[in-house]
Amino acid sequence: MSKFWIIFRREYAQVVRKKSFIVGILLTPVILGALTIGPTFLARMQSSETEKLAVIDRSEMQIGQSFKEALTEYTLPDSDMPYYSVEQVFELPATDSVKFAEIEDSLRHEIQDKDLKYFLVINQNPQVSDTNLYLVTNSDSFRSLNRFEKQLSNVLSSIRLEMSDINLSTDSVLALTGRIDLVTRDAKGESLPFQVKYFSMLAFLMIMFGMIIGYGQIVMRSVIEEKNSRIMEVLISSVSPFQLLAGKIAGLGAATFTQIGVWVIIGTGLYFMRGSLSIPSGVDRIIFDPFIIISFVLFLIAGYLFYSTIFALIGSIVNSEKEAQNFIMPVTMVFVLPFMVGIYVIQQPNSTASIVMSFIPLLTPSMMMMRVIFLAPSLTEYTLNGIVGEALLGFVTLSLSVVAIIWLTAKIFRIGILMYGKRPTFPEIMKWIKY
Repeated sequence: MSKFWIIFRREYAQVVRKKSFIVGILLTPVILGALTIGPTFLARMQSSETEKLAVIDRSEMQIGQSFKEALTEYTLPDSDMPYYSVEQVFELPATDSVKFAEIEDSLRHEIQDKDLKYFLVINQNPQVSDTNLYLVTNSDSFRSLNRFEKQLSNVLSSIRLEMSDINLSTDSVLALTGRIDLVTRDAKGESLPFQVKYFSMLAFLMIMFGMIIGYGQIVMRSVIEEKNSRIMEVLISSVSPFQLLAGKIAGLGAATFTQIGVWVIIGTGLYFMRGSLSIPSGVDRIIFDPFIIISFVLFLIAGYLFYSTIFALIGSIVNSEKEAQNFIMPVTMVFVLPFMVGIYVIQQPNSTASIVMSFIPLLTPSMMMMRVIFLAPSLTEYTLNGIVGEALLGFVTLSLSVVAIIWLTAKIFRIGILMYGKRPTFPEIMKWIKY
């Protein structure tokens, strides 16, 4: 056991003595805060300057003028200045294609030169088909697009009503059929914006990805370097392969846990100072939620042990980092898979597919954290029903998988670290496991 601790201390000291380790401890919370708070601020920001647009109206129904008047209800934040300025409404007959092409080309150049942000084209009979009008712009502003759709819908609805046989006035019908902006609240009766949860989820997963994959590759490189320099033969003469494997993983893992410990201390201090900090509404419900923090720590630790063991296995069967790259890419892609399917998971965190994927050991750390961040803030009580019980079961499943992968890796590691030259084939590795 004493030999294990010698390896443990050596691997631990090699990491924590580096200046980059100290920088990482201090820089990571800053990055977490920036990734969580920064995008939330940006998502809520509105334009500080009036946005210019033009309209080409070929409907011969003066829809462009009605649209221009409707946009006057929007003003810049904390100002009486208009949010939109319709520079000009070009009213053309639908048959004048030459003039239309000239004006459209001119407006496209204005957009390219940033003299104009949008221009709207209204073709003949837009009340019949939505395809008879379109917006040209080089920016994708969801807020502006939603406003334009709303006002155009009102204008076109008015035209349809005037052309119908309804006895009520147009304003009366529009008032009766007006669109609402639905406010959502969670089970606590509070409203937590989607962007807060989304960017917080990205921040936590990016830190988890960086630490698990980063430290895992350090383990792999350490094995490859010692194997190629033949230091491994000297070490094996003094310690067992399992002690060497366990010492490397635990030593580098301790460096990871040291970082987590410092972050917890920093987080505790920020929690008691939160009243004096300018934290956007809702963000504190994520970064100070005890269940989210505990889940993050547990899945980060278990995820590190699981993936670093896989990287140690890779290091034992290859002869260089170039060979290892063939194995690193698939492992990395598996870990980031939740980012690819995340848009489904965050909309349906309690679906069967989301739950099943979060119990696959390779996906559990990232997938379960994604579900925890989207479900935990709305919990009214902590019971084993729902996400709390599922997260606990996921951690137990992942822990058992860690034991299994360590046993499997130890079987391969004891022979692989002494094999040089040709990379072993799969049948040979299977023989090592049975040996």
